[in-house]
Amino acid sequence: MLDEKLIKLQHFFEVDLKIKKEMLNAAPPSDNQFIDESSISKFTDNLYDFLIYVFSELKCIASDIFGLDSSAMKKINILEDKIKKEFYSCGFDINKLRSFYKNNISNMEMEFINLVKKECVGYSHGGIAPVQKATTINEILHYIHSYILNNESILQSIPMIKQKENDYHYPITLRGYNVPTFEQLFDIFPNELDVGWTDMLAINDRKLLMMVRDRGHALTIEITLNNQIARLEYFIPKICNIDMVNNLPGVNKVNENSVGATGVIEVPINNLSNELFGFISKVPMDSNIVYKY
Repeated sequence: MLDEKLIKLQHFFEVDLKIKKEMLNAAPPSDNQFIDESSISKFTDNLYDFLIYVFSELKCIASDIFGLDSSAMKKINILEDKIKKEFYSCGFDINKLRSFYKNNISNMEMEFINLVKKECVGYSHGGIAPVQKATTINEILHYIHSYILNNESILQSIPMIKQKENDYHYPITLRGYNVPTFEQLFDIFPNELDVGWTDMLAINDRKLLMMVRDRGHALTIEITLNNQIARLEYFIPKICNIDMVNNLPGVNKVNENSVGATGVIEVPINNLSNELFGFISKVPMDSNIVYKY
């Protein structure tokens, strides 16, 4: 029987993907597709159905992850009222509907992204502030995703499957769903790899979340298996060494003003372990900081 907390996390990641797909489907089509009022009416009906669906799911997720009386739930309720009122005020004006979609659904400001990077960091005991700054559905979704992935309390609340100690006397722990591929990753995780506390959480048979302490403070990796390809999406909250970070595979280049670093790597599943452990070994640590005098 699956743990209740794991079921809630599974629900989030399933819904997260579905909302993103539905968000694209709800986007305004090109001008030439609106040849009459009937086509605009069909679009507004679809957009209305999307809003009903997405806020129903967001409130369910907020209840599961944050609680009914949480600031996240209150913010989602406020956004729901505001966004629905603005939607109703658009009528059948396609230009207003286009602006509505961008300003209330799809937009994600860089300032907000940087705030989430700054606040949603493992072992920092923060991560609540960004929810008050969110103004769109996309921003709320991004915030919840980052909050979960970078919250060691959530990851560690799931029952343990296996645990071992590395050569530096830190625990490596596997939790969640029994998945042979992910269990094998745990078994061959090199004990000599210089990392701190490491949590591996198998959400389902396709997704593994990892938090690796002492690499970029608390490196997080989301691994998704799709056919024969493994996709690794990572976040490094502390840029200990700019040159080392910019040499990482799939990285979005950083500079001295960057707030953390993100990147994506795609590899064949049969080469996942080599690429994963090789990548972790290249993420800079505090000992790699270059001090300027």
